[in-house]
Amino acid sequence: MNVTSRTVDKFVVRLPDGMRDRINLVARTNHRSMNSEILERLGRTLIEDATGILNVEYMEQLSNRCKELEAQLEALRKQPSLDVLTRALQQVTSRCEELEDRASGAMLKVAHG
Repeated sequence: MNVTSRTVDKFVVRLPDGMRDRINLVARTNHRSMNSEILERLGRTLIEDATGILNVEYMEQLSNRCKELEAQLEALRKQPSLDVLTRALQQVTSRCEELEDRASGAMLKVAHG
């Protein structure tokens, strides 16, 4: 079956004032039609959304693993003469806090879209 402008799905979108002109300018800069520009950008955001969700899940897994390692190092730190492990624990704790902050920020970003 041939795909023509009469056979593809159509959807009417109401654009806020000025957006049509902005899309037109960007489309011309990219040597695309406005329709192609809109489809390109929409497709890209759908991929970014999916990737963002995977990144949040990955960061949560990293954060959980950091917490596990932190607990293990804390138990080892209680043994005598373990200055190296104490420093390692401090580094892991710091890194876990960074990851938790990044994961929280990423989740908020995805949730608020």
